[in-house]
Amino acid sequence: MASINESLDVHVSTLNGTATTQLVSDAVRDMFILVNHVVLSTSICLLGIVVNILNICVFVKQGLKKTTNSCFFAMAISDLCGVLTQVWHNFCLDPYVDRLNLPVDFMDVQYLTAGWPNSCLVLITDWITVYITAERCLSIALPLKIKQIVTPRRTACVIVFICAINIGSVLPLYFSAYFSWNFYPASNKTKLGISFLPNKPEIESFIFTFQAALAILAFVCVIIFTSILVIKLKKKSKWRQQSTFDKDQTESMSNRERRTVSLIILVAIVLIVCYSPAVTCSITTSVYPDFGITGPQSNLFHVAWSFGFLCHSINSSVTIFLYYNMSSKYRATFNQLFPLCAFSSAAEPDETSRSRSRAPESAVDSIQSIRI
Repeated sequence: MASINESLDVHVSTLNGTATTQLVSDAVRDMFILVNHVVLSTSICLLGIVVNILNICVFVKQGLKKTTNSCFFAMAISDLCGVLTQVWHNFCLDPYVDRLNLPVDFMDVQYLTAGWPNSCLVLITDWITVYITAERCLSIALPLKIKQIVTPRRTACVIVFICAINIGSVLPLYFSAYFSWNFYPASNKTKLGISFLPNKPEIESFIFTFQAALAILAFVCVIIFTSILVIKLKKKSKWRQQSTFDKDQTESMSNRERRTVSLIILVAIVLIVCYSPAVTCSITTSVYPDFGITGPQSNLFHVAWSFGFLCHSINSSVTIFLYYNMSSKYRATFNQLFPLCAFSSAAEPDETSRSRSRAPESAVDSIQSIRI
């Protein structure tokens, strides 16, 4: 049985029974899978499991009545599930696992249990990020009406809608594939694997195209909204400098807002770096079919996507460092819940800063709304 999977199962270098010339050899492909998936991605995902559990605890402690906290809470859950499925994905892709002679073909099994679920969870995180950045842009454009427009109830409905759309987009695939005991001539053994109904290629093609479109659209939207937010905050910083008469207060506000803008730009750069490999692979597959899971350049496809999944793992595991250093409220709650885990390098706000106007601090806290 031939296993077809966007999620990087190892593919034999043949197409329709005819040998094809690959730009990347099987040995090189396995080396990249071993390094990027099994070693690097798994290590980062294990960190991500701890990080997202801590994030969930912090946001629950702070309360979920604020729209920002509820979004961060939902993203932490999505990221936690994402890194868990990615750990399983990495295990299944390990070239040495097949040598254990277990009665399971992990390359097939991960198709339904790791690859597609992970792709769905990544998209959920992406679109929650789109919602948060859009909400922050709206809060700058309509500061007096934002609380009436964006309410906790509406935010919860949007999150549920995002989850429903992304989960619903992959459900048809589970009606065209099922677990079964299959005979594998290469190993001369019967193993637990996946079998497909005749309509599987059409369904899989539609789902891949739909999810690729969702991923690219989310990627573009986050970049646009982040750029708008940077421009608006720069304008607001200049306006405050011109309208504030207290020189010390002006300097304090200016420094804080410069820091805020710098962090937003940094977050945007990290986001672009983390999602560029996956977006590039999706676009390339759409315009160049040979670069596909069963195409003549399947090995190159595997190598390229190994970097995409590695970047996704990084994206889901670094949030705690951003939150802790960018948000004084998050830092205070984290230190209260986990005093032994507090990062000593993070600078606590001094008394002078606390006695200043709260307007700049709200600008700093608004950084919470920009996430990788």
